[in-house]
Amino acid sequence: MKNQRWMSIFGAAILTAGGLLSTGSLAASDASDGYSIEDFRLNNADDLLDVCTLEPGHRDFDVAQAFCYGFIEGTIHYDDAVAGSAWYQDIVCHPPEVTRRQAVTVITDYIAANPQHGTEKPVDAIFRALIDKWPCPE
Repeated sequence: MKNQRWMSIFGAAILTAGGLLSTGSLAASDASDGYSIEDFRLNNADDLLDVCTLEPGHRDFDVAQAFCYGFIEGTIHYDDAVAGSAWYQDIVCHPPEVTRRQAVTVITDYIAANPQHGTEKPVDAIFRALIDKWPCPE
């Protein structure tokens, strides 16, 4: 039940973000925060950082949070799925009690502290952050 609710929120965020991107109805937000609606395209890790760190009260905050959590959750679920195969060694070994919020904070803090990775793919930055925080024993 909890997963269905989360997926409903994620689905609504994707539809909303897709509609905003396709219609171009919102060109940009406050230029001072580094965020624009184009960040939802996630061309790089800096875009993910912009989306995931919008302040509460920003007009796109709810959509951005759902999008951020959904993208990161999907990335982690993919890693969990392939980690069960015989040909893949798990690369992230987080404690079972880690929350989504904690994982998002680890990722956004890492990207902010390592601007040299800001131009790489968001998935690469996510795994860099998670491996840095919770590496698997060799």
